[in-house]
Amino acid sequence: MRSDQYIDTVVEKCSALVASGLWCRQPIVRPRAWLNNFETEDQVAAAVLLDHFTYFASSAVDQMLMSLYRQLRDGLISRMGVERAQATLDRAVFTSVEGEDPNVTDSGNLFCRKLRQTARIADDRFMDPKRALEQAREGRLVVFLDDILGSGNQIAATWKRDYLNQQPYSFADLEATTGLHVIYASLVATRAGLDRLRADLAGLKVVAAHVLESADTITGVPRSALKPDLGDIPAAIVSLLQKYSSRLGVPQYLEGQRTRMYGHAEAGLLVAFEHSTPDSTLPIFWAVGPDQWTPLVRRV
Repeated sequence: MRSDQYIDTVVEKCSALVASGLWCRQPIVRPRAWLNNFETEDQVAAAVLLDHFTYFASSAVDQMLMSLYRQLRDGLISRMGVERAQATLDRAVFTSVEGEDPNVTDSGNLFCRKLRQTARIADDRFMDPKRALEQAREGRLVVFLDDILGSGNQIAATWKRDYLNQQPYSFADLEATTGLHVIYASLVATRAGLDRLRADLAGLKVVAAHVLESADTITGVPRSALKPDLGDIPAAIVSLLQKYSSRLGVPQYLEGQRTRMYGHAEAGLLVAFEHSTPDSTLPIFWAVGPDQWTPLVRRV
C-alpha cells in the first residue's frame, strides 16, 4: 500500500476504535497529533508502530479484571473442588504489588479498589502486604493484584521483602516453611515474565487474563496484513527509534540508549491502559519531548 494511504488507513482505524468506545477520545489518546511529531519521511514508520499499538480503556480493564477473578476461582475449583475452593476464596485477602521502591501510587493499589467495586468484595479483605502476610500466617489465601507483569522485578521484590520483624519475615520465608498458597494475578503478562517467575519463585501461582508473547512486542512488528510500501520495515523502525529517542525526556533509570528506545528491561511493549502506561512500553509513545511534542498517551 502507498505510504500516504497507509497512514490515512491507520488513523481511520484509530478513529473507529475511539468511536466504538475501545479507545478514549482526545486528549487522552492523540494519534494524529502524535504522528505530526515526526518529520514527513518518518511518519510511515511511526504509523506502523501506531498500527500495532494496543490500548485498554477503563471499561475493557474492568471486563478483564472480572475475567481474571473468574480464572482465579476456576483454578482453585480445579485443584480443590467446588466447596473447598469457594470457602478458600471467601476468606482470601487481596493486596497490591509494591514497586522496587514502594509508592502509594503503585498500580496494584488501583486494582484492589477496582476489584472491590466490580466483584463487590468487602473492604476489610483488602490490605497492605504487611497485614496480608500476617493473615497468610494464619492460613488465609493471599492474592496479589497487578495490571502488568513485565520483567517480574516488582513482584519478586515484594515476595522477598521483609515485612515482619520475626519469622516469617517475608512471603518467601513463609512459603519455604509452610508451603503457603499465594496467587499473583495480573491483567497482562509477558511470556518472559511468566517464565522467570515460574523458574525463580517457587510456590507462587501466577494467573493472567492476557499473555503477551514475543511476537506481540516490538520484535514481532510487522505482523499486520496491512503494510506500507516500505522496503525493510523492522530496519525503518529501528532508525526511527534511534533518531527520536535521544530527544525524549525519560526517568533517570531509562536514560540508557536502548532503554530510551525500548523501555524498561528493553521489553519493547506496545500496550497502554487508560489509567497508566507501563515503563516497559516504548517511550516514544508516552515520553515527554521537546517543545510542541505530543505524546500518544501519557504515563500517569
